[in-house]
Amino acid sequence: MYLALKHSHMLLAVLSLLCSLLFAATAWRTQPAGKPTLWYVLTRISGGLAALTGLAITFVGPWQHMVYPYIGLVLFVVHGLCATFSKRLLNDPAAATRRTLLAAQLLFLVATAGIMSTKPF
Repeated sequence: MYLALKHSHMLLAVLSLLCSLLFAATAWRTQPAGKPTLWYVLTRISGGLAALTGLAITFVGPWQHMVYPYIGLVLFVVHGLCATFSKRLLNDPAAATRRTLLAAQLLFLVATAGIMSTKPF
C-alpha cells in the first residue's frame, strides 16, 4: 500500500508541475480565458490529489515527526493561492501583477519539489 501511494504521489506531483508550467505559459500573455482556465483546473485537480496522497504517505510512512512534509504542504498551499490570484487577473490589462504571481507560483512549486527531493530535515 505504501509503495503504491508513493508512486502515485510522485506521478501526480510531476503531472501537477507540468500542468502548472503550462498554466503559467498560457496565462503569461493576455488572451481569452479558455486555455489558461483549462490548465488551471487540471493543475488544481492533479495538485490536490498529489497533496492528499502526500499526506497519506506522511501519516503511513516514517515521516510523521519530520518537518519537511509540513513545509512542503505550506509551500504547496501558497503556490495554490498564487495560482488562484493570477487566474483572477487573467482579464486585467495590467499584466505586471499577474506575471509576478505566476512567477511566485512557479518559485513556490519548484521550492516544494526541491524540498521533497532532497529531504534536508
